[in-house]
Amino acid sequence: MADHEQHRLKGICRKVADTCMGIRVRRVSRVVGNHYDEHLKPVGLKGTQFTLLNAINLYPSSTISRLADLMLLDRTTLNRNLKPLEREGLIRSGHGKDLRTRTLDLTPQGVEVLQRALPMWLEAQSAIVDIMGGRIQRLGDDLTALEKLSS
Repeated sequence: MADHEQHRLKGICRKVADTCMGIRVRRVSRVVGNHYDEHLKPVGLKGTQFTLLNAINLYPSSTISRLADLMLLDRTTLNRNLKPLEREGLIRSGHGKDLRTRTLDLTPQGVEVLQRALPMWLEAQSAIVDIMGGRIQRLGDDLTALEKLSS
């Protein structure tokens, strides 16, 4: 490759590295995810697990498919993330209207862990709101708009 072609390629790659929303969102997602994980550590949850407990509490007896749709996850990923919660006795699965569907509910222990985790989540959320200030609502709206890419 000629020097000018290599220089041109580096320039394009620099632009990608500096402006690609996919890269930036993944990087920020890791930072924010780690932030919530650190705050939730005293109750033994990761942020993703807290989110699942919260969703199951909001939508009791939801099927796996409905929960996957609500969370914009594929069923395989959702099932993989549910296994530790079920193993720890925080959720239980049952049969839906037919034997092919599986529903999810919090156990009493799951409700108790969710209640203990909420103040920790609020503390983590508050730190993010403090950093973002008045921009937090706009960011939330923008992220909601970007979720439309999944449809």
